[in-house]
Amino acid sequence: MKKTALSLYLLLILLPVTSPAASSADGIPDATLRVTVQQKAEGKIVKGFHVLELSCRDGNCSLSTVSINQCAETAFKKQAFYPKVQYASTLIGNLTVRNEGKSLVVQETGGDRFGNYAYDLRFDYEPLREDKVVVTRLTGFSGSYVKNAPAVNKVFKFEYVPLPKASQVMKLDCGVLLPGIDKK
Repeated sequence: MKKTALSLYLLLILLPVTSPAASSADGIPDATLRVTVQQKAEGKIVKGFHVLELSCRDGNCSLSTVSINQCAETAFKKQAFYPKVQYASTLIGNLTVRNEGKSLVVQETGGDRFGNYAYDLRFDYEPLREDKVVVTRLTGFSGSYVKNAPAVNKVFKFEYVPLPKASQVMKLDCGVLLPGIDKK
């Protein structure tokens, strides 16, 4: 499943941009908006970064998330993280997007063996041109995550805090654990 999500993510990056004839009938502009966030729980920033990319074309949207720097001890007795990829789409049905002025309001829902979750995100943007057809400039972001996990009798809640600059170089806390070929 992780390989499929990564393949879909890479495919979306490599797809040519559709011609900006007009925004969709429901007012969602063609957009590619990226932000890196950290989780804040109980007033504290949790180590780890989550790179979010919202991509909308012709009224259909996808949200790709790559989580990094969530360090843990590996089987090799070293601290490392394994990049986690998550994908949601309006076509799949686990993502909804609506345009509110100069904001795309996004909700992703789903579940796993521990319970159901919901991401509520708001991407504020400036149109690239006056016709508001193509959007690539992110001017603000807010978001949260709630997971009801009856299996462990707990509700998890996080607020998402975006990194403050458009681009920045960050040092990570540990190495990355990457998959390869398992030759005998």
